[in-house]
Amino acid sequence: MSPRSATIRIPQRRSCVSMAQKNRAYSHLSFSKILKITFNKVITLIFFSALLFLGFWITYEIRETAKDLELLQMEQGRLSARHKDFSTRVDQIKARSHMEKLGEKMGLHPPGDGQIIFLN
Repeated sequence: MSPRSATIRIPQRRSCVSMAQKNRAYSHLSFSKILKITFNKVITLIFFSALLFLGFWITYEIRETAKDLELLQMEQGRLSARHKDFSTRVDQIKARSHMEKLGEKMGLHPPGDGQIIFLN
C-alpha cells in the first residue's frame, strides 16, 4: 500500500461569515469612491436621458415638417391650377376678337390711315 492511498481526507470546514460581514459588500470602498461611482452613474443616466429626449424631439419635428411640406405641396398644386385658369382667362380677354367686340359695344371703330403712327 502506498502512502498516498492511506491518507484520510477530511473535508475542509467552511468559515462562518456573520451577516454583518455579508452586508458590507462595499466595505473596501471609501465614501469618496462610492460617491464617484454614483456621480458617474448619474452623469451617464442624464446623458442617455438627454439622447432619448433629443431622439423623440427630432422625430416629432421631422413629422411636423413632413406634414407642413405635404400641406404646402397641396397648396402649390391648387395655386398652379388657379394660375393656369387665370392665364387662360387673360389670354381670352386679350384676344383680338374679344377686343373688337368690346370696341363695338363702346362705339369705337378701327383707326383710319392717318391715325396710325409707326415708330421705328
